[in-house]
Amino acid sequence: MKNKKRFIVRLTLTLLCVAAVGAIFYNSSLDAVESTSQSDPMVDGINAFFTSVGLPVTVNDFIVRKTAHFTEYAVLGTLLSLTAYSYVLRRKHTLLIALPTGAAVAVCDELIQMFPAGRSCEIRDMLIDFSGVLFAALVIQLILYLTHRHREKKEGKEFE
Repeated sequence: MKNKKRFIVRLTLTLLCVAAVGAIFYNSSLDAVESTSQSDPMVDGINAFFTSVGLPVTVNDFIVRKTAHFTEYAVLGTLLSLTAYSYVLRRKHTLLIALPTGAAVAVCDELIQMFPAGRSCEIRDMLIDFSGVLFAALVIQLILYLTHRHREKKEGKEFE
């Protein structure tokens, strides 16, 4: 029963990672016009929200797009970390899997953007993408550390 549950968790997390990478690569394959048509409504919505609550703040396409990069890669970093942990069950090893994998996806993502009309490969975006993975991986590390520490204390063992 335990092995079946572990298999289902691993399979689910693996499929979610594949889906996240697929979504990222799909977004990168869109040309500039299609990509802008996705981000413009978000820019308008955010600015309308700030206006409705009386904040004299406006965001532009650049801010929204870079925040989206960071966010989608933070989601990927979370999934990569949890997936790695489900296989190796060692907190420290999850970073050794999640970070290089996230970096490789970020590089591939930007390379894909060399081909659609109006898009380009940007090192800055690779760094933003990797920052999202790193941030999420470190948050997952902290959560795993605290979870293990709590479990050890609860069981009356000294935590190392």
